[in-house]
This record gives sequence, structure tokens and C-alpha cells, in this order.
Amino acid sequence: MKKLLYGTTALATAGIVAGFAADASAAERLKLGLGGYHQQWVVFSNQDIDGLEPNNYNAVDQKHNSEVCFIGETTLDNNLTFGVNVQLEANTDTGDQIDESFMYVSSPTLGRLILGDENNAGYLTHVTAPDGGVSLDSGDLLNIEAFVIPVAGVFDTAIGTTYLRFFDNDSGKITYLTPRFGGLQVGASYIPNFEAGGDDNSALRSCVRCNGFSNGWAGGANYTADLGGVGLQASAGAMWGDAAAGPDTDNLFAWSLGGQASLAGFSAGFGFAKGEQGRGGTSGRGTPPGSATSIQINSTGWTVGAAYEVGPYKVGVDYYRGVGNPNSSAATADTSGRQRLDQAVLSGTYTLGPGIRLVGGVFWFDGESEGNTVANDGYGVATGFKLGF
Repeated sequence: MKKLLYGTTALATAGIVAGFAADASAAERLKLGLGGYHQQWVVFSNQDIDGLEPNNYNAVDQKHNSEVCFIGETTLDNNLTFGVNVQLEANTDTGDQIDESFMYVSSPTLGRLILGDENNAGYLTHVTAPDGGVSLDSGDLLNIEAFVIPVAGVFDTAIGTTYLRFFDNDSGKITYLTPRFGGLQVGASYIPNFEAGGDDNSALRSCVRCNGFSNGWAGGANYTADLGGVGLQASAGAMWGDAAAGPDTDNLFAWSLGGQASLAGFSAGFGFAKGEQGRGGTSGRGTPPGSATSIQINSTGWTVGAAYEVGPYKVGVDYYRGVGNPNSSAATADTSGRQRLDQAVLSGTYTLGPGIRLVGGVFWFDGESEGNTVANDGYGVATGFKLGF
């Protein structure tokens, strides 16, 4: 059930972390080892991009998404486990070279305390739809930019993910997750500032890398059960952030739901998220205070999917729809219209060996940002290797 806590590509090293940690014996000095993942893709796409001729983009492209993780943990004689996880982007990224960097203290009876730059409790406990190897919910197609994305903020709003991120991009925070009692686990996070992760945290609400929200809270719960061979997973989460930029800026509130059922290799599920910010800041469209980018925090996203797995093979189909909602109640009229992104994929996986998967899929997309007259729709094929180490 680890997938409940580690549902995205950015956290694909969870199983590797667990495997490495198992090698540490009781009362042994904590030692760091290397883990991570490496993905290389080839993508063919046919795109209808507004204002751009077909010969102005490459129909065949090569993509990548990789991280190297420094990980380790040790269990003391008092049964407390201390661990550390530092995730380094394997390709140069001026905005996010260190992804997550945190430590944790845990025990089977006391739960887990997480300190540092990590996703919030609502994100960590979220359940979403299964996939066949190419994911949609904060997933592969957006991570590798398999197509030109015509809307802003796909990872920070429900337009592109049902996980509760909303500008809390691995901010420094304090998170506690309870042990699982009767299938139920609950968690809560305090987020001083919604800011980019990987660097020192600032107490100033107007810091350079802050996203305009502070004094935030997030909570989540998930439940797992096995009823006569039918596996069930369910989750609910919420988050809140204080937007203190001015009298015309409302606070952030977002919530999510998810569920999944499985039986004899078959699985099906859904994810849902909704973000709200009332009048939505000075732009009236949910632009975070201090941000120059018009992003619709007032947004709704949902996804459904099903998969079947047998031996080394897995196939699945998924659909995602995300819509940014204009806010006509804003003091400043909304002239930019709504934003929307639809995605669908039929994909498969063949596991060649431990930590080595060959994945591929056929995908379709249709997105638009009406007021900015930006739109793109089309289809494509993506195939690649996913390596875990």
C-alpha cells in the first residue's frame, strides 16, 4: 500500500528508499546510499498549435525525467527510526535543482514525523486512478512535456493534478502521519510559507521564492481494506493558505477525494480536486499574490482509469479533465476566459527485470486558454524506459 503515500513520478523512489533502509541494522550509524530513477522517452506528436505552423515544432522528440536520491535510515535500540532523503534532479534545472530534502522519525506505534521540504499530508495520503504505465494525474505526459501545454499552472492547480499542491511545491513544513489503525491513516501538515523547495526557508511572507500564501495547513486521510479478495483504497484531503497580500486577495482553500478498487489483477479508480480562492487576488482569476503569471487557482480536476496486470505485463486506460473557472465576482473583470485541458491515454508496461520497465502508450489531448487565444490539440505516441535504482 506504499502507493498511497507515494503516488507521483517525483516520488517514484519510495520503493527504492524502503529497500535500502531494510539493510540498516538496529543501532547502526546512519549511512547514506544512492537510489533514484532514470527515464528516457521518445515521443511522436501531431499538434495543432494556434498560430504555429506544423513545421515549427519537431514531430519526433526525445524526453527525459530523472532523479538521483541520497537516502538512508537507521533504527535505534528504542525502536525509533531516523531517516533522510535528498532528491537531486539528474538534469540541470535552474528552478528546481534539489527537489525534496527532508528527514523523518518514525515508529510502528507512534507514526511518522517529517521535517523539511516534502509534500504535504493531503498530497501524501491521496489516492488516484491506476494507469497502464503512462500516467496522467500529475503524471508522465506533463512531466516530460509530451506536447506543448497551452495553459499555465498545470501542476499548481487542479487543471493538471488532483494532488493537493497549489503552490506548495515541497515547501519547508512539519508533517505528522499516524500509524495505520484498522486500515485508517490520518496526517496533518503546517506550512509556514508556500515556497519553492530545496533551499533555506524564509520567514518573510514576501520572500523572493515564496508563492504568496503562508501560515498554511493541510490534512488528509486514507483507508485501505481487503474484503473477500477485493482491495479497497479511499482518501480525502484539504488544504488552506493565508493570502496576506492585500484586502482584495482571498485565502486559498482546496480539497480532494480519491478511490480505487482491485480484484485479481484488475483495478479501477478515480481522483478529484477542487481549488477555491474567492475573488482570486488582484487579477480576479486566482493569480497568487506577487505572481506575474495568470493562473486559475479556482479550478476543478477529475480523472478516471482502469488497469489490468498479469505477470510482467500491465495495460491501462485513463482520462483526465481539468478546468480553470473564471470568477465573475472579482472586483476586476475577468477578460481572459477559462482554461481547460483534457488528456487521455491507452498505455502498457512490460517489466524486463527488477527496476527495469518498458512502457508505451497512445495519447490524445485538447487544451485552451480562451482569453489568451492559446490552444493546442492533437495526439501522439510515447514510449520509453523507466529504470529504478
